[in-house]
Amino acid sequence: MPQLSLSCPHCLTTRIGFTPRNAVAIERNLILLYLQCEGCGRGIIAEVQSSMDHVSVWMQGHPHYNSPGNIVQTYPSHMGPEAPADVPENVRSAFLSGLTNLKLPGGANAAAIMFRRSIELAAKKLKPDGKGNLQRRIADLSPDLVTPAMKEWAQHLRLEANDATHDEEEFSKEDAETLHVFAEMFLTYAFTLPEMLKRATSKA
Repeated sequence: MPQLSLSCPHCLTTRIGFTPRNAVAIERNLILLYLQCEGCGRGIIAEVQSSMDHVSVWMQGHPHYNSPGNIVQTYPSHMGPEAPADVPENVRSAFLSGLTNLKLPGGANAAAIMFRRSIELAAKKLKPDGKGNLQRRIADLSPDLVTPAMKEWAQHLRLEANDATHDEEEFSKEDAETLHVFAEMFLTYAFTLPEMLKRATSKA
């Protein structure tokens, strides 16, 4: 069966094979082509400018048909990862790197490390004159900036990410996803909510 080489919006793999599973004509020369990613197994729909006959022959693997037609667009489109709003750019970059690695096969260790880095950079931004290692920096954050619960989240993330860095065993994706949640909550409370409050106050 033929394949199309596309970027997957689900697993974020670039130029991976997609296998056609079905096709439906919605207009005379517009076909909905249902495709399945060979990496993660999830599906997308491609709008193809072509005839149903052409697409059918292509799906059968005819050697003279190397394309189903002109792909207009795909659904869903490429979905890039998102960071909490209003975080500093270097914090955002580290957090997004964690999200990207989280979606990659074998990327749990790298994801955990980058989520830790996002917290480290956030702590430096919140208290630029802070001293010492990350444990000390988190502990010294002002209660006006972070709550005790937030400090616990950050310390837990720090310890877990240290394990991902130094332990011989591979960090699990489930544990990395938990660190993602902790990092997202910390950044949201530390940066997003205060900025939302400022904007609301200025409007009032």
